[in-house]
Amino acid sequence: MRTVRTLVLAGAALVMATGCTAGGGGGADAASCAYVVAYDGRAYWGIDGGDFEVGEAVGVARKPPCDDTPNDGDGGEAAEELTAYRVVGRDTGTALAVGTSPDDAVLVTFDPEKHGSETVRELFGEL
Repeated sequence: MRTVRTLVLAGAALVMATGCTAGGGGGADAASCAYVVAYDGRAYWGIDGGDFEVGEAVGVARKPPCDDTPNDGDGGEAAEELTAYRVVGRDTGTALAVGTSPDDAVLVTFDPEKHGSETVRELFGEL
């Protein structure tokens, strides 16, 4: 089954769900949650991708829990597992669609200059 999806992520929507990344000055108020998943040892980040076509399932991607309020006692949550789908016309090494089904899949991309295995280690504590 192939689904053509249009994804428009406004700045506020990008701050939803997942991996916590520190911003400028540090501290709890400088952290925000970005849409990021780990797949095949890489960190893929959600983008405003326009139209994309979801292809076949290629595996499982993990989305870390968002801890945008450190030291509040809610740590230890497990990563969410999502289905990783091929994006038609793109290599899985650079782009995936991830979600619980092809219909809710979100476009994520990998940039080797920014999102290598060290980023995955920071988000998950391991690969």
